[in-house]
Amino acid sequence: MEVVVKDVLKRGEEEANRIRQEGIDEANAIIVGAEKTALQIREEKREQTTEQIERRKNRDISSANLGVKRAILNAKKDLLDRVYNEAIEKLASLPESEREEIIKKLLESQTDSTRVFSNENDESLVKRISNLEYGGTIPCSGGVILENEDGTVLRDLTFDSILKNVRDRSLKQLLQILSV
Repeated sequence: MEVVVKDVLKRGEEEANRIRQEGIDEANAIIVGAEKTALQIREEKREQTTEQIERRKNRDISSANLGVKRAILNAKKDLLDRVYNEAIEKLASLPESEREEIIKKLLESQTDSTRVFSNENDESLVKRISNLEYGGTIPCSGGVILENEDGTVLRDLTFDSILKNVRDRSLKQLLQILSV
């Protein structure tokens, strides 16, 4: 019986060692798997963070570029406005002889008109150089407005209108150049 007990104890000890080793092996496998999973998660988070940083950087660069374009556009628009205002002032203060030459050219370009309008300062000049009926004064810095006989066609040839058209075309070109 002692032999049987020893044999049972020996087999029990071997079985316990085998179970213990299986537990250690299983625990080691779980630890390796957990470390591998943790490494994958860490790498995924690193990639996500890098992608977020890159997207944010691109968004910030785009925003800065748009801000620069707006600033350039505003500066050019301000410059156009200043040039426009200075041109109006200079045209309004031209000597009468130069104003006469300009108004003559404006009048020559229109043959179907019957009435002419001008600002108060140019009234006597326009009446003197034009054979059209004088229609009255208008608020402008210079130039003329021409009207046909039945009053259906008005041709605005005032300095203000001509310069405004030039300014608007220039602004449109600026917008196209800047792609705004």
